[in-house]
Amino acid sequence: MEDPRFNSFRYGLAVLLMRHPHLRPYAHSAHWWIEDIENYADAVRFRDKLRAEGDNKMLLEEYEQICIELEEEVLSYFGASALDPP
Repeated sequence: MEDPRFNSFRYGLAVLLMRHPHLRPYAHSAHWWIEDIENYADAVRFRDKLRAEGDNKMLLEEYEQICIELEEEVLSYFGASALDPP
């Protein structure tokens, strides 16, 4: 059973902002894409679990790609101006 205190949205946003710190000033707008950020968080958590277990290389590769695609999708929501570092 998943920890009831875990919040996929907050985790996903935190991962995204750690990987792309130039988006931090735009974090307040992330609430528009809650479901997408939650999906990203779930994929990242599962990918990291697969990495730790190291058993299923093919599934890990698939989730690596899923994470990249979801991250790119979420990044696109922030708009081109937010993606260009100052």
